[in-house]
Amino acid sequence: MTVVRMAARVLLLVLLAGCSLYSDVSIAPLLLNPLQIDRGSDLQSMIKKSDYLRAIEFTPVVEGRSRKSAQELAALGNAELATARYDAARRHLRAALELNPTRDSLARLEWSLSELEYLSNNYASSLDWAEAANSHGMGVKQWHLDYLAALATSQVYKFSGLSSSEIAMKCSRPDVPRIDVRVNGRKTVNAVIDSGAVLSIASRRLADDLGIRRLGDIQGTFYGLLGEPITVQFGMLDSLTLGDIVVENVPVAIMPDDKMRFVMNGRREFKIDFLLGANFLKEFRTDLDFRRNVVTFTPLTARDRRPAPDQNLFTQSFRPFIRGTINRRGWFLFVLDTGSEITFLNERQLMNLPIDQITPRIHSALLQGLGGSQKRGARIDNLEIGIHPWAGTFRSLPMYASGEHENAAGIIGENFLKNFRVIIDFGRMRVDLIRGSAAELLPPARAEALSADR
Repeated sequence: MTVVRMAARVLLLVLLAGCSLYSDVSIAPLLLNPLQIDRGSDLQSMIKKSDYLRAIEFTPVVEGRSRKSAQELAALGNAELATARYDAARRHLRAALELNPTRDSLARLEWSLSELEYLSNNYASSLDWAEAANSHGMGVKQWHLDYLAALATSQVYKFSGLSSSEIAMKCSRPDVPRIDVRVNGRKTVNAVIDSGAVLSIASRRLADDLGIRRLGDIQGTFYGLLGEPITVQFGMLDSLTLGDIVVENVPVAIMPDDKMRFVMNGRREFKIDFLLGANFLKEFRTDLDFRRNVVTFTPLTARDRRPAPDQNLFTQSFRPFIRGTINRRGWFLFVLDTGSEITFLNERQLMNLPIDQITPRIHSALLQGLGGSQKRGARIDNLEIGIHPWAGTFRSLPMYASGEHENAAGIIGENFLKNFRVIIDFGRMRVDLIRGSAAELLPPARAEALSADR
């Protein structure tokens, strides 16, 4: 039975003993031979290899068959779900349902439709599909159903103010991006920009201080660095102000204070009261300029939500993933995690990755995650990870081995991202990494679009 878990490893910090893990990264243009891209020959293998865009090219073939296949329609619908082509995904997933698939396939289709509606902020419909999946054997957690029910009548993410806002950003000690935001119009707090978190999170101290509305008595379970459970509640912010942008009705998880504390160099304590997760960031184009230490938020409209033909940003299990290469071979998906100081490899996928070093070495860095977990573990040395058009060669990459992100090749963290101006656009479903002038480094059409956006 499948067990659905909504959130996991939210923030990773590395202490002094592991500085080399995040400082020794050299950046160079990505040299990629198309023949080095391992592409599948059918829809299922394309999706397994994260080649979603090529899978979507098979739409006319799948739709043109005189005898439709539930398996093909489901694969196509899931590729469209991952690429945020929600109207097409909804149509093909429902078409697969009409072909009376097996009970197990039925539950997976219904869960995919629930995820689709969740990402579209249609919580009542998401709840209907989640309950249907549950009735057919998908082990959906009751707290997730209760959470959807609590949001079903809410108008979330209601925007007012300017069309974009530039905000000062701090990114050092620890090396994760942080900005000042105003919560419920009453208090300014420092918030971590954490694309790896499924939900935005507030500390219980902040929630009590500002009287953040609880969504009933729902208690959910998130999971930390080592897979340890963290009990959370759920609430709704009346408003969240980012510079000149005001967003009303923002769902958040509420976490115990002691689970949001870290010990930094010299035994200095670092406390987190708030972080902006993927559920919030998906409503924006977020421009992280690490050279100038500013971030620009631009709310997305329905007109902006048009995935680019060359998109490299995808969604799986409510999280953003970016497509990349390992040692110039691809494609592989990585969790896009601005809330992780360092980049990771997935130890469970090690045998499926193009890596010569079969036996990992031990690293001395102490990693910390939400919930108070700490670990030391294995590392792989001298590895190149590429996110077109750039590659980063890492002297050492640590690994994680928990059940979360099981199918990902790893996690892209700040030690790679901070070398660029990073534009995360959930409308075009692209992450652009810019060094120097955008006009010099991007194709003319995209350079013109970036210039027009400024």
